Amino acid sequence: MKKILLVLMALVMTGMVFAAGQQEAAPVDTSGKTVVKMGLAMQSKMAPAFHAWEDYLYARVQIEAEERGYVVDWSATNANGDSTKQANDIKDLLAKGSEVVFVPCNDSQAILQSVEEVHNAGALYVSYCRAVSPEAAGNQVPDTTINFSSEEQAYVGVMKMFEIMEADGIVPTTMIDVHGQVIDENAINREKGLRRALVDAGYPDLKVVVCDSGAWEPDVARDSVDAALQAHPEANCLYTSSDFMMPGIQTALENNDKWYPRGEEGHVYIASSDIFPIAIEMLQAGYITTAVDQGCYEFAVNAAKSAFDLLEGKEVEKMQLTLGTMATVDNIDEILADDSIFLWGNDYK
Repeated sequence: MKKILLVLMALVMTGMVFAAGQQEAAPVDTSGKTVVKMGLAMQSKMAPAFHAWEDYLYARVQIEAEERGYVVDWSATNANGDSTKQANDIKDLLAKGSEVVFVPCNDSQAILQSVEEVHNAGALYVSYCRAVSPEAAGNQVPDTTINFSSEEQAYVGVMKMFEIMEADGIVPTTMIDVHGQVIDENAINREKGLRRALVDAGYPDLKVVVCDSGAWEPDVARDSVDAALQAHPEANCLYTSSDFMMPGIQTALENNDKWYPRGEEGHVYIASSDIFPIAIEMLQAGYITTAVDQGCYEFAVNAAKSAFDLLEGKEVEKMQLTLGTMATVDNIDEILADDSIFLWGNDYK
């Protein structure tokens, strides 16, 4: 909790408070300061990471505003996984006069119309933690995209998993691939990273069984993995596009007598992306082999800075990608003990 406490202290010093994903501005003296209206159109708040995205962004926006002499009039919405609602939420933010709209899109293709509407309203669109479709053109292109390097997340995690398997004298047989939500560019990019890792690790012909997860749903992942393991009992390694789905994956592995920690017969090596709180526990217990963090706090830092730079007419990189920390079954305790390394999942246990 060290980092989030530091953020809270900074907010108290600036006369702002936030907690548990709900933000309220304390009375602030706006004399001599420019008031800026900003809005966040969340796609969902079903997962702890989504709360981190919102909380960290709000914190960093307030800190950035204080340092630059602004006061922020902040609004936030939640689409609950509904693309139509998210589009309407963005319209509402624009109607309130938002000059900057931060959006983790629910559907990378459907959001293009909203990006265009934001620009037609003379506002700035910051694609936050999720990229829009690469088919975006003209007014559909965000002013900047702040996201995790999702392809590299999968690539480095899977490569390291294969390295650990080799060190343990284990040859991959069949891999289970738990795909993320198919309308999410992060899930699509992670699939690219996985496939690249298979080639670079020397396993281009390894059989890979792709399992659906619906909208990042642990129960859907459970059923898909259960069916895959029944059809392929020889599988000894697995990649999940998000360890948020690990409760379902664990159940499927247990159902097929494959839930054992590293070193025990029947162990399945697992590479995951995100490092949700559950992944920290599973790394420590020896069930997950490698996991790569999202880097949520750094996203918020970059998004807040870029938003104010854009407002001030400064040039900002169109695509800003962050690769989070990679943790392994061997170094997770060392990482947690290092105050210079920040895992968002450690703040949201």
